Amino acid sequence: MIKRVTGEQLLAIGIILIGLVMAWQIGDIPEEAGYAGIGPRFFPSLVVAGLIVAGGALLMQRRHRNGRDTILSAGEDDTEQLEAEEAAARGEANWNMFIIASGSLLAHMALIGLVGFTLAGTFLCFGICRALETRRPALDLVLSFLLALGLFHLFKTLGLNLPALITGVL
Repeated sequence: MIKRVTGEQLLAIGIILIGLVMAWQIGDIPEEAGYAGIGPRFFPSLVVAGLIVAGGALLMQRRHRNGRDTILSAGEDDTEQLEAEEAAARGEANWNMFIIASGSLLAHMALIGLVGFTLAGTFLCFGICRALETRRPALDLVLSFLLALGLFHLFKTLGLNLPALITGVL
């Protein structure tokens, strides 16, 4: 019997793939800038590990929630009915949200070397706000900028050199 891949499984696989792409891109980050044994690859590596673990957990959750034996022993009609009931209880996946959040993350990784940490971080935070469909985009943009600028200066204070559009400032 051929099992149909669900949206939840595709989402989990997508999260794992984003983590793997990020892991591949981490190799391009130079290691010479470091502080107290923590190099510039440390935090991106934590994010990558989190994405891969979260994607794997989603895949396992899907399998254990339905029960392997239930799906394999059920007839084709029963399986479709079980999946339809589960989809109705869970609601439809918001693919728009996933696409905007993923696109923001990938754009952040692509832009950080060109426009610096602050502007790329602003774009990432604002993109996540858009994905979550917040109601005040102007406030989201200002707060995203202030958060990214604050993080830039915090890391600068810790001695970490992040890419900047205007060296030492932005």
